[in-house]
Amino acid sequence: MFASSWLILLFPLLGFIGLSWYGNRISRKLVGFVGCGTVGASFFMTLVTLSNLLFLQPEERVGQVQTLYQWISAGSFKLNLAILVDPLSVFMFLIVTGVGFVIHVYSVGYMHDDPEYSRFFAYLNLFIFSMLVLVAAADFFFLIVGWALVGLASYLLIGFWREKASAVLAARKAFVMNVIGDVGMVIAALVIFETFGTLSFVDVFASAPDQFRPNDDAMLLITMLLLVGAFAKSAQLPLHTWLPDAMEGPTPVSALIHAATMVTAGVYLVARCHVLYELAPYTMYFIAGVGIITAIFAGSMALVQYDIKRVIAYSTMSQLGYMFLAMGIGVYSLVMFHLMTHAFFKALLFMAAGSVIHSLDGEQDIRKMGGLKNVMPLTHATFLIGALALAGFPLTSGYFSKEAIILSSYHAEMGNIVFWAIAVLTAGMTAFYIFRVYLFTFFGKLRSPEAHPHESPMIMVAPLLVLAALALLGGVLGPWVDSFLAPVFGHVAHPHDNALETIALIAGIGGIATAGLLYMVSKQRLDLFKEALAPLYDLLLHKYYVDEIYDYLIVRPTKAIGAFLEQKAEREGVDFTVDQVGLQVKEVSHVISLWQSGKVRAYALNMIVGVVTILLFVVFM
Repeated sequence: MFASSWLILLFPLLGFIGLSWYGNRISRKLVGFVGCGTVGASFFMTLVTLSNLLFLQPEERVGQVQTLYQWISAGSFKLNLAILVDPLSVFMFLIVTGVGFVIHVYSVGYMHDDPEYSRFFAYLNLFIFSMLVLVAAADFFFLIVGWALVGLASYLLIGFWREKASAVLAARKAFVMNVIGDVGMVIAALVIFETFGTLSFVDVFASAPDQFRPNDDAMLLITMLLLVGAFAKSAQLPLHTWLPDAMEGPTPVSALIHAATMVTAGVYLVARCHVLYELAPYTMYFIAGVGIITAIFAGSMALVQYDIKRVIAYSTMSQLGYMFLAMGIGVYSLVMFHLMTHAFFKALLFMAAGSVIHSLDGEQDIRKMGGLKNVMPLTHATFLIGALALAGFPLTSGYFSKEAIILSSYHAEMGNIVFWAIAVLTAGMTAFYIFRVYLFTFFGKLRSPEAHPHESPMIMVAPLLVLAALALLGGVLGPWVDSFLAPVFGHVAHPHDNALETIALIAGIGGIATAGLLYMVSKQRLDLFKEALAPLYDLLLHKYYVDEIYDYLIVRPTKAIGAFLEQKAEREGVDFTVDQVGLQVKEVSHVISLWQSGKVRAYALNMIVGVVTILLFVVFM
């Protein structure tokens, strides 16, 4: 039934190979067609796989491992190239290929004038393939392969504009942070193999409940090691600093990597391994705690940022914090529901912001924008829908998924009043900072007189309209998501509490209203407000000085140790020793060369002396 599912992975891979080899030899139109077409074909095959899965009864949707190739077979150990087709993997396929296809189409217009057009689409295809490998893997080995490929592809895309020093540094930072997560993943896989004797998801998850009791040391170790990888990919504290800097890449990269795919990999990992995490309640509480702290931490930094993409990036961190909070309290279906709606409205916000940036010749500072409401009506309308969804405004997709998580943070078995209170506070902050950006960008007067803003071409606007419709109406899919994922997670109770719902709603609307009031306040009054809160404002503006702390405690000592080792170990140790050996060999060679006189009689004499010496030694000794 799922025999053709492997084609979902094949098409983007073929696109990457084809564009890498022939991209510079074909027209830009054909490059765009190949780049978009391969991902579109992958999305179509996902729909085919989905339809096959829906034909089965819910109790039959337990998942099927499709073995493509037996790679290693040594005794009882077998390692197969295989994909796992179950509701969770198909759900992720839909998001990765569906949203990925829309972003590819948008990129045709956004990157049209870039001299490295074909290389960009090759990297995009590589990234889609890598993400699909990650979510399709049937064992921890190929999960790690996909994990590493995603890190590599993100490095290439973030640093795509390699002539920009800031882009190169951002790519390197993202790569290093993700490698830290990769190390945790590899060690976790080794511990899993040592513990279970296999790396297969099906075998590990089937045997774990019988083999271990809750909070067993082995389970705590495995789940915490896996969490290192999850936190690095999903930019959770303390491995979060790479995400805002990754905005140096092209805007379609931000929409793809930081809205719908890469940053959700950590969420997917915990969801996939939920059987193990349920055997480690201590780790679950830790996940929830880190998630809610990250949510408010990132939200607070977004309050004072002026770079339009950085504000949206911090909101991504904050929304991922919501997801980890929900994961920690065990409402997995709600997590995946919010992951889906977040992919819709966050990709929409990034792409609408990209439309503005494209119109203003690369300007990203909201203080230099303004007055774009009538100049860019379609971009304005779509950004507004995305902002409303992010703020959790009633009837938008974000309202249904966010409200469910906020209520569950109190009513779930592992929920509590602290989780709920911070979640509500974060919701109010989210509404404030996204509408602060909205008002700065689209209202008032244009603050860059030299700019000539205009509506983006239809090739960029059409994807915005598609995502706007999904961001507006996607909330109706909540019951379907719960039902579809029930074979993996079971059904999740959707609590209803009018009082708590009202408070959360007031927080969101209050955030929007506060942004509007402050926008109408004169600049002089805002300056006075900033001066009154100068210490806090500077703290938030400098991102709690986390980068500076990391630089002082980790980067500088590491560089100092490296410089010391280079001087003492390499130059004065290895290099000196090698040089001395070379000199001694040279001296010995010189002495030996003295014997090479070129005179035959001398050689004959030496031979005779040698023979006589040997004979005397034999006779008398």
